[in-house]
Amino acid sequence: MKYAVIYQSKSGNTRLIAEKIYGALNTEDKTIVDIDTEQDIPAADVYLIGFGIHGYSCSMDISDVFEQITGGKYAVFVTCGYVPTEQYKEKLEKNLEVWYPDEEEYLGMFLCQGNVESDRRKIMISQMPSKEKEMQQMFRLGNTHPDEEDLENAVDFAIKIQAEIGD
Repeated sequence: MKYAVIYQSKSGNTRLIAEKIYGALNTEDKTIVDIDTEQDIPAADVYLIGFGIHGYSCSMDISDVFEQITGGKYAVFVTCGYVPTEQYKEKLEKNLEVWYPDEEEYLGMFLCQGNVESDRRKIMISQMPSKEKEMQQMFRLGNTHPDEEDLENAVDFAIKIQAEIGD
């Protein structure tokens, strides 16, 4: 099976996860693509697509990636500023499914908290000023992410995907 790890990383959080996932794939038939530097999406049997969450969704560049994948299975790995609870993950999956390809098989999501850049923090607080104290605490927690445990969990996610498809 051919694997394509495709990602977009504004702060570097998603890039770290992408590199770990790519390294964990037990195959020589794999490629990694940063869509901010390379626009061509390679043909693959399995796509692992990574991006940061902004406003409970993905960027238009990532939605374009979803439109380009054909004939394969896919999973997503996502970094976010919020604490990655199951409830938050379920809400994300519901919001993102509008972008997911109808014809391809969805294999699941890996969700990881990431450090939020200071300009983005200001925007988030301005959108929810009543939650500023909670958000400041969340940002402090996020300063250390992705951490070693997150990176190990990303490796486990890649191994699980390969095992599930029998490769």
